[in-house]
Amino acid sequence: MSDTKYRVKIYDVDDWRDMVKCQAACPVNTDARGYVTAMARGEIELGYEIAHDPNPLSTVCGRICGAPCEVACRRGDIHPEQKSIAIRPIKRVLTERYGPEAGHRLPGRVEVPDIVPITDIEIDTGFMVFSSNINKETGSCHDVPGTGTPQLYSPVRWSRTELQHLAAQDGRKTGKIAVIGAGPAGVSAAHDLALLGHAVTIYEAGPKTGGMMRYGVPVYRFDQEAMEIEIQSVLDIGIEIHFNTPIGEKIKLADLRREYDAVFLGIGLMKGRHLNIEGANFDGVITAVDLLLNYNLGYKVKLGKRVLVVGGGDVAMDAARTALRLGQITDEQEAALKDTDARAEEESETVKTALDVARTALRLGVADVKMISLESWEELPASEFEVEEALEEGIQFHPRIGPNRIVGEDGKVTGLEVIEVESVFDETGRFSPKFKPNTEAIWECDTVILAIGQQADLDVLGGADDVKLSPRGLIEVNPDSGQTSAPDVFTGGDAAYGPRLIIDAVKHGHIAALGIEEFIQQKALKVDVKTEWTELSNHVMFENWTKLDQRKVPSLPVDRRTGITVVELGYSEEEAAEQGSRCLECSVNTIFDGTKCILCNACVDVCPWDCLKIVSLKQLEGDELFGKVVDAQLGETLAHFQNEEQPSVAAMLKDDEACTRCALCAERCPTDAITMEAFRFQEVLSYGD
Repeated sequence: MSDTKYRVKIYDVDDWRDMVKCQAACPVNTDARGYVTAMARGEIELGYEIAHDPNPLSTVCGRICGAPCEVACRRGDIHPEQKSIAIRPIKRVLTERYGPEAGHRLPGRVEVPDIVPITDIEIDTGFMVFSSNINKETGSCHDVPGTGTPQLYSPVRWSRTELQHLAAQDGRKTGKIAVIGAGPAGVSAAHDLALLGHAVTIYEAGPKTGGMMRYGVPVYRFDQEAMEIEIQSVLDIGIEIHFNTPIGEKIKLADLRREYDAVFLGIGLMKGRHLNIEGANFDGVITAVDLLLNYNLGYKVKLGKRVLVVGGGDVAMDAARTALRLGQITDEQEAALKDTDARAEEESETVKTALDVARTALRLGVADVKMISLESWEELPASEFEVEEALEEGIQFHPRIGPNRIVGEDGKVTGLEVIEVESVFDETGRFSPKFKPNTEAIWECDTVILAIGQQADLDVLGGADDVKLSPRGLIEVNPDSGQTSAPDVFTGGDAAYGPRLIIDAVKHGHIAALGIEEFIQQKALKVDVKTEWTELSNHVMFENWTKLDQRKVPSLPVDRRTGITVVELGYSEEEAAEQGSRCLECSVNTIFDGTKCILCNACVDVCPWDCLKIVSLKQLEGDELFGKVVDAQLGETLAHFQNEEQPSVAAMLKDDEACTRCALCAERCPTDAITMEAFRFQEVLSYGD
């Protein structure tokens, strides 16, 4: 008998939810599994509904989301060489067909004929939640008696249906809400508040919507027309908007607080940070935010012949690439085309900004664009595909190099003194860069672009002393409600949390909208989680699912990446369906009935992933709950069985991290002790006492 001990756990609802890692990783809990598998089946409209349900900016996110769902995807863990599911570009295909932009010809869009749904594969009933009888000949679905209407995904509390259901409850008050800023957080908050029946007015300082999505993301990365169409669809719910109306000038925050029941601050981080080093005030030193803001507004931006971008992120790359596209393309330029968790996230977004800036510089006609970052290649938090595209276009990237001082003559930049980096993080993983002595060197350049972070323009507060700021210069916020230290003022997005992903800002808008709802009603909201399980008698995987690699998203050839043309072309529907068929369907689980098991070991033998094991209770260790389960099921304590001379009870162990839901174990079991069952949940809102 082996002396090996196995630590086991009895799962609760949170564990089952966390097992669907793509949904758990998404800040707004989009059921990516649901829309990815809908795409694989050719059910594109359904896929769009699932993608859009918790995310009013699904069109934008299908193009430029940082995609934490893809990072979490188990397919990439189990088959690293094949990579994770390409979730974001699949979403783009769905929104192009059924989103607000459907029917419009947009830059970078791939026009393909309608496809016939896949018919030469067996359809996985795990996709049809609460429905388990699928006719494999016709692909038709019907309910199992007693299971009710099929539900295809797991909706959360800010889903459109749930917000509308809450709005219909008797006895609610409706209020007037002012939203400052038409960026992702502001638009998301306004969307939810309007669905809840409140009168919403947005005050936008600029001439157009989008905030930093418009002004901080280079136009070649995504089509802004699609964003405009999507945001307009939100405004069409019944939201009033005033453009060119900065708060803090003619209209003060105090004025809005007197006129409205609550105010949401979605002001973003519209100012770049400067380096506190010698020469930082020389002519030729600009921030990444200023470059991208002026470029996206259509103003003429003039850079020197040699640009050096400080920062390791996506914005720096984009700035360099943009510089090339706005100039007269010469032969030489054509050749160039060929501390804390919060701080860690901020550094990641800073690196992203640096990439954008470097690529924008290329598009402005600069042939010599260099980029330095403190991080090594391995430490770079930037997206792999962003780095690849920047290198393809001719960005000269130098990792483990930091800025020391800016040198110049007559007040103008002539170079940057750099220094080699020894390490970026200390032994605890905190951001704490150390430099190598006596490695200083001067790199000649005409322009230094600083992509080292952003800060908020807090003039909007207008001296409101009751709205407190954090030591980092951000607006203090209750992350559970979006409420600031002033009860009637709420906030979200980068101004409250620092640089984050667009989808994070959408989440902040959702949270603040529900916080404002509680404030208006003077009642707390309660979230109940309903769960259902459905047995799937015919669960199968798509054909050839183990052999398919992640397909690179088609993009423009390097020699055509000029001007403002969108680089990423997107998947065709056939490509998106193929990529969706790679999904492991992590919400399907292997369920064991110990009363039917005959310990034949057939399931263990057939498992190709070695994730099953039959052991004695003597080999198990668990918490108090595990002991109670053993006692309740077997009528004796765990200690009783662990002290037996001859084991009388065995246990089936399963490694859910390794399991691919292939169902071979269930198919092999001679006594039907193993079933494949789908887990779904629904978050339901109600008013507490």
